[in-house]
Amino acid sequence: MISVIVPVYKVEKYLDKCVQSILSQTYRDFELILVDDGSPDECGKKCDYYAKENKKIIVIHKENGGLSDARNAGTKIARGKYITYIDSDDYVSKDYLQTLVSLKEKYDADIVVTGLAVFKEGTTPSEINKGKVYFYTGIQALEKMLYQNTLDTSACAMLLPADIAKKYQFPKGKYHEDEFTTYKYYSSVDRVIVATKKQYFYLQREGSIMHAFGQASIDELDAADNLVKFCENEYPKLVPAAQSKKFSDYCQVLLADANLQQEKLNVYKRIIDYLDEYKIKIIRDRNCRPKNRIAASLLLFGPAPLKLINKIIR
Repeated sequence: MISVIVPVYKVEKYLDKCVQSILSQTYRDFELILVDDGSPDECGKKCDYYAKENKKIIVIHKENGGLSDARNAGTKIARGKYITYIDSDDYVSKDYLQTLVSLKEKYDADIVVTGLAVFKEGTTPSEINKGKVYFYTGIQALEKMLYQNTLDTSACAMLLPADIAKKYQFPKGKYHEDEFTTYKYYSSVDRVIVATKKQYFYLQREGSIMHAFGQASIDELDAADNLVKFCENEYPKLVPAAQSKKFSDYCQVLLADANLQQEKLNVYKRIIDYLDEYKIKIIRDRNCRPKNRIAASLLLFGPAPLKLINKIIR
């Protein structure tokens, strides 16, 4: 059985589509755990209604603790052998679970990841995508994640053993919680399968806290630093890959606010000092994605061409 864990908070507008996409799965051996994270709207009542109508659904009501805390609460009570996380403003294709299970069984994989399509509010993502299938060891998957090549740090669009999910909890009170967590998944398993066909649909909402400077940006910098330290201690050969990921994250935070230099000089200096120190190494590392190497080349002329870098790095 698969435990599908969905944290719920202030998503009245999106929750129905999310839940219905899960209940419509062709693979039927699953439980759906809805974690009402103290949502101040009608989401809690909606969750109770869903559970009344469908025995596959379990509802947790808890005080607001953030996405990490909600995921952890759902993981704690999960009865499935495997777990997948779905955010409550996203949705999945009807064969999402079947694809994950089929790939796991076919390749005897520990973790299976499927493609994730990002779309903006008011648009509809294309679901026509044949994709490819890649086989990695856990450490190869970690390297691919760091180089942002066929894998990213998202904990969504993934099927993983419940015992691993329960062992590595998400950090409560942190944004970019996936970046603090998923590297532990990959480094602790032997086999990872990545199918690039897009079957998880990620809504990028306007005005999201993840797209403006704030504590989320500080956490993004800290998460990138943490990845480098982890590789330095455990996998020294992967340090260049971790530096590439850090370079990308630092650039994104730099571009989050055009007034960063005036308003957060210490953060601005932290970013600029790192980019200046590592831009040559990024340019020379042929494993880095082209966006990073082009941005690093532009930074040879200083941090001024922000708009141009923004178009390239995102």
